[in-house]
Amino acid sequence: LLKGSHTVLLGSVCCCWWWLEAHTKKKNNNQNLTVTMHVQWISVSLVVLSVCLVPLLYSAGVSGQQNSPIVVIDGLGTVQGTRGRTAWTDREIFKFYNIRYAEAPIGQQRFRNPIPVKPWSGVYNAALPGKPCPQIGMNMSTSDLAAEDCLTLSVYTQNVTANRPVMVFIHGGAFVVGSASLYEPDYLLEKDIVLVSIQYRLGPLGFLSTGTANIPGNMAMLDMITALEWVSNNIRFFGGDRTSVTVFGESAGGAAVSALLYSPTVREDLFHRAIIQSGSIFSPWATCKSPKEGALDIARRVNCDRPVETMEDCLRNVPALRLMEAYEEHKNTQFNITGYPDVSGACIVIGEASPFMPKHPKTLPRTAFRSVELLAGTTAQEGLMFWEGVYRYGLSYRPETIQSSWDLLQLIDTINERFGASSNDGSHTWHQLFSTFLTTEIDRANYTELLPGLVDICGNLAIKAPVLQDVTRFAHANPGKVYLYSFDYSGVPSMYNFSSTDDEFKYPYHNNSFHAEDLFYLFPLGQRLNPRDTEIAKAMVDLWTSFAVSGRPAAAALKQSWNPVSHFNGPYLKINEAYEERQNYFNEFTASTDKARQQRSAAALLGLSRATIAVVALLYSVIRHLM
Repeated sequence: LLKGSHTVLLGSVCCCWWWLEAHTKKKNNNQNLTVTMHVQWISVSLVVLSVCLVPLLYSAGVSGQQNSPIVVIDGLGTVQGTRGRTAWTDREIFKFYNIRYAEAPIGQQRFRNPIPVKPWSGVYNAALPGKPCPQIGMNMSTSDLAAEDCLTLSVYTQNVTANRPVMVFIHGGAFVVGSASLYEPDYLLEKDIVLVSIQYRLGPLGFLSTGTANIPGNMAMLDMITALEWVSNNIRFFGGDRTSVTVFGESAGGAAVSALLYSPTVREDLFHRAIIQSGSIFSPWATCKSPKEGALDIARRVNCDRPVETMEDCLRNVPALRLMEAYEEHKNTQFNITGYPDVSGACIVIGEASPFMPKHPKTLPRTAFRSVELLAGTTAQEGLMFWEGVYRYGLSYRPETIQSSWDLLQLIDTINERFGASSNDGSHTWHQLFSTFLTTEIDRANYTELLPGLVDICGNLAIKAPVLQDVTRFAHANPGKVYLYSFDYSGVPSMYNFSSTDDEFKYPYHNNSFHAEDLFYLFPLGQRLNPRDTEIAKAMVDLWTSFAVSGRPAAAALKQSWNPVSHFNGPYLKINEAYEERQNYFNEFTASTDKARQQRSAAALLGLSRATIAVVALLYSVIRHLM
């Protein structure tokens, strides 16, 4: 029921107010929180009919905003949001930004598990996006502890009295950057769903681990669980169905979703479907090999190099931004020496003092997997971002200088080391060499010609093979419920335009789908879509939201139904303008190489055609002259 500023008041003087008596009773069952609420009304002068007894109303006088949507959350308090419009049909939607789901993790709560938010009085202003969690590049005072008060989520809905499927988005950003407010609902809320976007602690504030109970690690993962518990308890007040929740994320967000699927600390009823985009718990950058050693190195860089007992207190007093900078220094140093396995401070801790992931999922029996419907996939050219990291930070020489097949072999071996994928007998490197490159390419050892293969190798190690691990494991445990895709559309928006903006690092091939570029077609990320792009975006929204509604992705653009995974490498949907179903996902392991070869062949044919035309024209001129 919606009420506007024209709400009828009965009588000449009318006043209504309410007070809330919240009786909170905690259960020690997976930290479940049950809340009972009693609402008592008193009217003065004249009896007011129950016009105030609605979950959402519009008020002309709240925080000075006309017709601002207000939601009363039983047991917590009142939030005031704002209005918005969708991108394609101008549908009215309601936006509630920056709602706290946990208490501020500051002071002694830094590095500790999140505490669910307590009830508040008054009207909580949720009309504007809040601050992101502290991160590199953030414009903040080094003493601004308030910036750490960032455990918030945003809720976007079209109908607060409905009971619609819920989609909870976990942003990416290597676990060190990102925020909820970047991901607006203008596309996804064209469909009848409720969208929630959450924030979590980043970098060492969310992942640092000394291996002790005081700084156990995985605080960010517990933030996400607390946010999901908030959704389960409260999303009904925003028109969401708590029994139909889909959690989805991209890159580090995808790895987080993957991790949530395996964690024994996540209640079965918190989500029912999952979408993994370009990330996995099996990705080498997602988990820590030596978290305590990394924490000691970061502590040394902020002058907290002392016994663990006193080091923890010292770390709690280090400005957040300085802690982030120390992590960056640690990461760049360790990556150059040994690669991802020895980088700590922004990765999921396995075992140790945190209960989140007692064992690595690779050790779990398939019978331990939860029953969920899963949609997962990658972009075609995932590896460019990861190759850039190797190029800039993981090599002691410029790869353009390689001159022989031996140099190429050594380069591939170094890539494997950086991703923790080396084999003692070298078989892994040899296999990559001959499965990625043609013999003629190996012999020529031309960097530009080899670059797409290097991109493929990095993408396979960092993203594609790990995501396929999730897919095959859950397809075996949940037959008929798992869908696989490869996003292979190249539009106007681009995350990486290296060929024209970066003279040092160039990728000379065109029409690629790089890491994270699928997000342009789910969220309005600041780059305008042309008509072709918009059609892809509409299809993506159809696929993602239909999966959230029914567990089966569907779209009008598809000429046939999308079949679930039935064997270890397919079938899968190639998302482009043709929407082709393919059978062998392993073909995506050479997607960059195959596309580059096609472009080189086309260029060669074009050059041959031009040469032929020139010869014919010359002969014609000679013949005419002789005649």
